[in-house]
Amino acid sequence: MAQTSTAQDAIRLLYIFVHGSDPVDNDSQDFAGCFEGKTKLHALDFWVRYPDYLAYQLLNIYEETFEEEYLKSAKEILRTDEPDIRSIPMIRYRFGAYDDISEALSILLSKGLVLTGGEKANGKITSYEFYVTEQAKKLVESIAIDFPILKWYDDRTKLVKKISGNLSGNALKAMQYQHMSYAKTNLGTLIPSIKDEVQSRLTKIIFNHD
Repeated sequence: MAQTSTAQDAIRLLYIFVHGSDPVDNDSQDFAGCFEGKTKLHALDFWVRYPDYLAYQLLNIYEETFEEEYLKSAKEILRTDEPDIRSIPMIRYRFGAYDDISEALSILLSKGLVLTGGEKANGKITSYEFYVTEQAKKLVESIAIDFPILKWYDDRTKLVKKISGNLSGNALKAMQYQHMSYAKTNLGTLIPSIKDEVQSRLTKIIFNHD
């Protein structure tokens, strides 16, 4: 599994914010979208960081819908050895996959790419909202032109947003907990790869498909 710098984490989160956000409900031209919740952020980040778990979910969707695009995406993840090359470990915490992304997030906040909002009750923050600025959207568009090597993040975060739809962070976490390797990981330890299991499942699906 790979290790990343704070700058690399910030770039990955920027893509998640831009492609994972939803349209803002008002007429303000200052924001390109709104991303709701730290729980959702960690859930989407998990699928970006664990391609094997993403492939597993793609196969789940394929077996529900029989839409070939999901099977094709799962095949590509394994064909290109993403679980070995692209995986970035996360710890299983009390509420699921977790990593301290505060430093990476602070970079985005300090650059004005993302702004925070939310609600408080009894002096405590009860919900988080991240507002994605137009500057952030334009930066991601320029990165795709100036640094083609980062196109993977562009494609991957769009795919993760597509399969997550409008589900809440808690719903996404519950979906990820359905896999026993994730659910049974001891608290405070790294969530293991399920590459071999996914490869075996994919092979059976392809055999039955053909």
